[in-house]
Amino acid sequence: MSIRQFAAKMRAAIADIKAKGYAAIPCDYLIAYLDQELRSPEPDPSQADLERFKVDLQNWIESNKQAHEGQLEMFRSVITSGQGAIKYSFWLNGGAAVAVLAFVGHLAQFAAAKVPVFASCLVPFACGVLAIAVTSGSTYLSQWFYASTQPRGQRVGFWLNILCIAFGLASYACFIWGLFRTYHAFITYA
Repeated sequence: MSIRQFAAKMRAAIADIKAKGYAAIPCDYLIAYLDQELRSPEPDPSQADLERFKVDLQNWIESNKQAHEGQLEMFRSVITSGQGAIKYSFWLNGGAAVAVLAFVGHLAQFAAAKVPVFASCLVPFACGVLAIAVTSGSTYLSQWFYASTQPRGQRVGFWLNILCIAFGLASYACFIWGLFRTYHAFITYA
């Protein structure tokens, strides 16, 4: 007998007792009823029930396996995308810093008075490289804390992940800031 069948049978017995006018059931009567139910033989499941159970169990296993594989593939794509974003931001800011530095080096030969204007354009790109370097290191720590079995460690991992996102966005903001600053320096150069 299943738990649901037992609960239905017990509810019916209690409803019958209540219909007879009793407001309470003495514990001894309830224990005697439960002992009687425990002594009654349980019906053996038929072969069809067992086969149905096996099929349901196999379907459940396959469904969970597919869901797990889907989640794992999604996690891999998130990691790959994040690594790509870190690389591209590093290339953007680092490449821009190298280009401005090369230009400043060349400018120093011909118009040394203009060097401070263009040298200040390096600051946003250097800040962008620093922000993405912090992002890269924080990503490792974030994953390490996420792997923790402790809820506190997972919370720390979550907040480190938020920090990674913030620094990653800050590196893009630094690149945009550097572009505007460099553009302004070229406009005033003339």
